[in-house]
Amino acid sequence: MYWWTSLEKERRINHEPPIQYWNELCSSLRMRHIPPYYDRELMDKLQRLKQGSSSVEEYRQSMELLMMRAGIREEERTTISRFQSGLNLKL
Repeated sequence: MYWWTSLEKERRINHEPPIQYWNELCSSLRMRHIPPYYDRELMDKLQRLKQGSSSVEEYRQSMELLMMRAGIREEERTTISRFQSGLNLKL
């Protein structure tokens, strides 16, 4: 709660309106608790993601989780292409 109290105080000092909406709170929490390199690391992991010895379902879940965490919303055909390029065709 100390973080929240100090945030409210800082906003008052800077003549900023209080946080009223969920997206504002999420943004403030993200700035406070998630390091700036986090998004870049997620994108790097997604770009390097390969099926390897995982099942297709495990690979799909990993890809979906990384995309969700990175906030990626793309055309379905782009996602399909990304998915197919990481498949292990030898399995």
